[in-house]
Amino acid sequence: MNKEKFIKELENVTGLDNNKCTIINSILEDHFLLGKGNKEKIINDIILKLQMDNEQAEKIYESAMSIIGTGIKDKLKHPFKSQDS
Repeated sequence: MNKEKFIKELENVTGLDNNKCTIINSILEDHFLLGKGNKEKIINDIILKLQMDNEQAEKIYESAMSIIGTGIKDKLKHPFKSQDS
């Protein structure tokens, strides 16, 4: 899944505008997604950069991880299919 498609999907799932979803994408790119403390670092950055409470930031994080997980699962199921369509 490319960056633009991810941001559009994040907009659809969260109801946030394009600018906020672009900031969230940037936050995710700045951190390694796997790891023990990285979830809290990502959530804290969302709270700081978007002035949200912890509950909203947690929901956004879970939504983003769901979108990423779906993209990975689709790529594993169909490794030679173009993911741009």
